[in-house]
Amino acid sequence: MVSLRPLLFLQFLLLSGLLTICIGVGSLTDPDAAIMIVAAMLGVSAMAVQNALVQLSLKEAPSTAVMTTNLTRLVLDLGEVWLGTNRDSRAKAVTRARRTGVAIAGFVAGAGLGAWCQAHVGLWSLVLPTGLALAALLITCWSRWFVQAADHAQSPLRGETD
Repeated sequence: MVSLRPLLFLQFLLLSGLLTICIGVGSLTDPDAAIMIVAAMLGVSAMAVQNALVQLSLKEAPSTAVMTTNLTRLVLDLGEVWLGTNRDSRAKAVTRARRTGVAIAGFVAGAGLGAWCQAHVGLWSLVLPTGLALAALLITCWSRWFVQAADHAQSPLRGETD
């Protein structure tokens, strides 16, 4: 999708701004200071871009913004797998459960890693998500296959197709 690279670039810029402000100002600054509010809004904006990126560019991927929805979808799909009688519905539920399970596992791992990094290196922990955003941007710039796969993604979950 044509939106993938620009959204990844915007997300990287927002995270870079957040990192720059937080490292430049430090953690001893008053959290109510205007500069820290700007930093917080950069972080919130980066999360909004991430949500838009998944909705617009990675249509088959589960949401990365609402884990409650993902957990609900996973439990419903597991119920269908274990108790369902329709063979086609069960097969679709298995596929959805795998995708959603990976998203949930990634969220849990990321949250744990983020908490550990924050506890051990403080605001320097923001280097990790900023670096990952840069890596994702570079991968899409260098990998024609990845962009083509995203372009041809279809989403039976959302009822959308390209």
